[in-house]
Amino acid sequence: MRKILMSLGAMTAAVLLTVGLTTSAGAATGTAYMTQAGQTTTYTNPAPRTCMSSDPAKGDVTFNNRTDKVAWVFNVPGCQPGFHVDYLRPTQTLTRPAGWSVVFVQ
Repeated sequence: MRKILMSLGAMTAAVLLTVGLTTSAGAATGTAYMTQAGQTTTYTNPAPRTCMSSDPAKGDVTFNNRTDKVAWVFNVPGCQPGFHVDYLRPTQTLTRPAGWSVVFVQ
């Protein structure tokens, strides 16, 4: 009986440690901005997979990350997989040519 209780105690401790150390992939906290052709689009607490995509016909675009999450930068519109070229870290601002996009991944 004692061996069973010790085994259950060890399993319970392992489960509690595993659950306690994991973090959920939630929305970013804060605001991200995309400015192009004099127009600013605001993304408040962007959810995972939120894509900020610029218009290829409207000139340079500026992305401003004022959230607590890192975003991926793509050199094509629509946040297309395979075209990730940079990161947009919290508090960072990037200006890129028209047609670039940014996605929040967590």
